[in-house]
Amino acid sequence: MEVLLERHVPVDITLDGGWHLTAQVTSVGRDHVDLGPLDQPLRLPAHLRWCGATIAWKTRIGAAHRRGILVHGAQDGQLRLHPVGDPLKVQRRQFVRVPAELSTAVIAPDKRLTTRTLDVSVGGMLVAPADTLTLDDTVRFALDLGAITISGDGRVVRGTAEGARGILFCDLQGRAERQLSHYVAQRQRELIAGSRPTRA
Repeated sequence: MEVLLERHVPVDITLDGGWHLTAQVTSVGRDHVDLGPLDQPLRLPAHLRWCGATIAWKTRIGAAHRRGILVHGAQDGQLRLHPVGDPLKVQRRQFVRVPAELSTAVIAPDKRLTTRTLDVSVGGMLVAPADTLTLDDTVRFALDLGAITISGDGRVVRGTAEGARGILFCDLQGRAERQLSHYVAQRQRELIAGSRPTRA
């Protein structure tokens, strides 16, 4: 099993067909990766027994993903991925992005601002207004998730004519990464629940 994937690492799971889950690694074996919940038990949708899936996670040198077959785990509420092929380096946009308006403070070498996110993922965030930030600015940020504020380092990697800026997280580890993964998963569930038609 490749060495970049370790216990407690948060991962985004994309099932064939587009269904998304967020989890954490509970164990790594030669031919499997066990995935446990960040909060609620993990389940395959629609009574599936197995499904093709890809997991994505951050590493110190970038981001990686691994393709495999996802099945129910040995313990209830867990899933197991049987990898197929080698891990590949990918762009961090593979992480699930969710729309969210969160207060954030951003500090660059010669500027500081308080703004809000338009969307957020474990790999980065889009903030606006932020037209004082320029491409490749290195920044320090504090992001208010409601119950907790996380902080880290980032870099401005894109911008829009409307004044929004995309910030790639460069140093988000440990508890901060787990808290953000938890927030993204919770926000996903809220969006899914809000999109379901109400029954008469």
